[in-house]
Amino acid sequence: MKTQALKLHIFISSLLVSFLVLFLSSCSFVSYQPHTLANEKIIEKISTKDPEDPEFKSFLLNQGLKDDQLPIKTWGLNELMLCALFFNPKIEIAKKEWSIAKDQESIAAIKPPSSIGFDAGREGNNQDKSKKALGINFSTLFETANKAKIREEKAINQTLIKRLELRKLAWDIKTELTSTYLDYQRSLLNIQVIKSEVKMQNDILNMLKKRKIAGITSSSELDLSQLELNRNIKKLNDEQIHIAELRAMLGKITGLTPEKFNLLILAPLNIEGFINEFDSTLSNESNKEKLNNLGIYHRIDLRIALAQYALAESKLKLQIAEQYPDITFSPAYLYDYGASKWILGLSTLIPSAKKNESLINQAKKISDIEVLSIEKIQTSILNDIAKLANNYQTNQALVNRGVEDSQSIKDVENGLDKKFNDGEIDRLEFTKEKLKNMQFKRKLFENKVALIQSGFDFESILQYPIIKQTQVMNNEK
Repeated sequence: MKTQALKLHIFISSLLVSFLVLFLSSCSFVSYQPHTLANEKIIEKISTKDPEDPEFKSFLLNQGLKDDQLPIKTWGLNELMLCALFFNPKIEIAKKEWSIAKDQESIAAIKPPSSIGFDAGREGNNQDKSKKALGINFSTLFETANKAKIREEKAINQTLIKRLELRKLAWDIKTELTSTYLDYQRSLLNIQVIKSEVKMQNDILNMLKKRKIAGITSSSELDLSQLELNRNIKKLNDEQIHIAELRAMLGKITGLTPEKFNLLILAPLNIEGFINEFDSTLSNESNKEKLNNLGIYHRIDLRIALAQYALAESKLKLQIAEQYPDITFSPAYLYDYGASKWILGLSTLIPSAKKNESLINQAKKISDIEVLSIEKIQTSILNDIAKLANNYQTNQALVNRGVEDSQSIKDVENGLDKKFNDGEIDRLEFTKEKLKNMQFKRKLFENKVALIQSGFDFESILQYPIIKQTQVMNNEK
């Protein structure tokens, strides 16, 4: 009887220890806290985004700006890009996704859970033995073929993909911001020039009306001048609508509300600075191989494809490892109606060889697809670089020709002033020539902006800043 009591005591002690472990484990459980979606809080968050925010100032200092540069007085491309990196909600979402992927690394390394169980029973009998049956069991899974390590490797590759996708998103935002900013600057100058053209065309129209009354000019010439004036007035209205849309788009890209963004003073476009910097890089024949290498080795979507290949290989490794069955160890103690029993159980699931073979073949094909994707991207990059090089050279030739012609235009303008002052030409002819010269200058400005855009297209295709003025892309801080 003493022996049975001792065994029962050991059993009860083991049971109490097991339940104590469960209780302590439950103390670390996280309870559900509902995240209410309050529209008012979302609106408040949007409306409080402010370039004067102290946190934004700290972000700017981390990005390399000095105290004497803050607060920012005029906002150029770099400053607007920093604003987008801090306030644009797409960046915030991508950072959260990256953080979730990093959490998966820790989760992947965790071993499968063990289990503990308790059984109790009672039997009515008249025999001289215990009427109770009690049991406690424990089971744990032993993974074979380094499955946990492979899962962790897979999670690390997924984290790398999310990190690279964040960097690619920053480049996509920069590309959109640059294109919109250049369109805005082009539209701004167009409005100024068209206003001057409309004024000149009004002067020409008034002079033609006087001549028509005097019988010097024909009705057709007067009507043609009126049509040109109406066309330019419509163009001015369209341009004013367009520039408002562009400013709203810039606000959206930077993540600011219209009220906050409209308080920013946008810096004028540094035309000659951009042209000179792009020219020193893109017109240098010795840089051609360097640019090609930047494209086929550095481009972020190519590195994403490489990371996806590594992920596909991890999945293939895991699928191969699944061929080897895991083993479940399940020791147990039973107190069975007066008899004590110790049991050690071993069990495993026998995997389907045919299914595993099919899944392995599928994983290999996915890996092959990723290899082909890398080849496809690299081929596309080289072709895009060659195409952009031709576009840049074409735009550069247009600008160079325009710059050469502009000197002739200056000489013509000086000659016009002299002829007008000497009475060799009348005011109508003088104004018409001035209008032609103004239209030429507007076209030259548009060609210069197109040349700068083609330079930025190079940065976009390489996903790398090739001039000093655009080297602000550290979006991970």
